[in-house]
Amino acid sequence: MKQRSITQLFFCSITLTVLLSSCAGSTLTSLPEPTTVSIPPSSASTIISTPTNVMQTGVWDELMNATPFPHGFPLPEPVQSPLDGTYAKLDESPPQYWTCYRCADYRPMGGIWRLQFDRGVMRVFYQITNWKSIASFSVEGNKLSIFNDPFCPQDVGEYEWSLENGNLTLNAISDGCAFDLRMENLAKQPWLACTASGIQPDGCSDAPVLLGNTSTDLPVTVIVHGGDSHYFDSPPDLFAVANKENVPSPEGIHINYHEESIPFGTHRVLWWKGDWIEATTSTPYASIGVQFWGSGYLGWARVLFDGQEVWRGLTTSIGKSLAYYGGYIEVTGFEPGEHTIRVENLGFDYRPVKVAAFGFSNHVIEK
Repeated sequence: MKQRSITQLFFCSITLTVLLSSCAGSTLTSLPEPTTVSIPPSSASTIISTPTNVMQTGVWDELMNATPFPHGFPLPEPVQSPLDGTYAKLDESPPQYWTCYRCADYRPMGGIWRLQFDRGVMRVFYQITNWKSIASFSVEGNKLSIFNDPFCPQDVGEYEWSLENGNLTLNAISDGCAFDLRMENLAKQPWLACTASGIQPDGCSDAPVLLGNTSTDLPVTVIVHGGDSHYFDSPPDLFAVANKENVPSPEGIHINYHEESIPFGTHRVLWWKGDWIEATTSTPYASIGVQFWGSGYLGWARVLFDGQEVWRGLTTSIGKSLAYYGGYIEVTGFEPGEHTIRVENLGFDYRPVKVAAFGFSNHVIEK
């Protein structure tokens, strides 16, 4: 037993010696050279000179060039059906104004939806988040079958369909896709037909809406700061959160908003009829402003000071910090007295606008 242990130790010793000799014999040039990387310090926020609207142009065009994958069923023959066409709907329920990294597919949300049936291919698109899907379909009489959807590859949705004045109505027979959300979405309301000419329903086109510019001849000074003013080097002296139901406003500051605007924690979401919020004060301040802050799904707004427009733009293009978009619109250079700062959602893009707070200060804000 002792002799065997000595033998094992001898061979281990030889093996270790060979390995060490091999390593010692290696030249330095065979080793990777160390690399020094200079990393610039991160900034609290980044001013963005170009719009960061997540409604990127070309998303629908990319979907148009895509074809379904035969997940569980053969692809149908590419033949025209009686319901072939492009349709759109405007869902009036609250839109998605938050960021989620795995949102429920097909969840009915407010804003523009687009639907197309084209020779056996169904395409669905939600403009606010750029969510999209593609699937196969077949038609037999007034029965519609949907299959090969990547979000539910083994499911087959069954519907009855009807057309009236070109508008499409889908009545669900059975569809368990996405926990019944596809069925709830497609059958929620009629889909309006997109035509080659005439007045188009909202959502049929991605054509941009050209908006006028704010006058540069203003009685006040307007300063646009990208990022969250709460974390600036020299932030406002006082904040009044947009949702006064969550946190009461400081003394001397009065927040008002449309009753149909949406409460979201301390923020207020402007959408549809609930499209405005304002703050009024008679306390003498040298600087008054409003903080836009939220996800990349937010839209266009304008800011008025004492009834005059002083700024308008895409709120997500003001600035960005980490995963959040927006900035602080500051107004200075006004005389003491009662002043009102007001925000309105321009609404043409059917996107929400989220207002976080109003700021009040006796010094100019510095980032």
